[in-house]
Amino acid sequence: MALVVFRSKAAAEITMFAENARRIFEIIGRPESARGVITAEQGADALQRLNAAVEQEKEHQKSAPAASADEKTGASGARGVTFSQRAFPLIEMLRAAQKKGADVTWG
Repeated sequence: MALVVFRSKAAAEITMFAENARRIFEIIGRPESARGVITAEQGADALQRLNAAVEQEKEHQKSAPAASADEKTGASGARGVTFSQRAFPLIEMLRAAQKKGADVTWG
């Protein structure tokens, strides 16, 4: 399984499975590629798009009918990881990069 590593001078690097990064790339309007950059100027837009997707997920979870305990945890008893949880480190990196005027790269 392939990994994507996000880096910025403003924060520690983040390693993510490519399948999870794919959804983030779609949301921020970036083609999936082995290498790329979100410039300091583009960071605010990427941050806004990710935050909007997180809020949309939260609203969807509130409006969805309550699932049974078995459906929420699955057969193994482990809870699934939400998009919000997966996106949180990158959102924090984008915030830090925005404060410092730094780029976020991957590859």
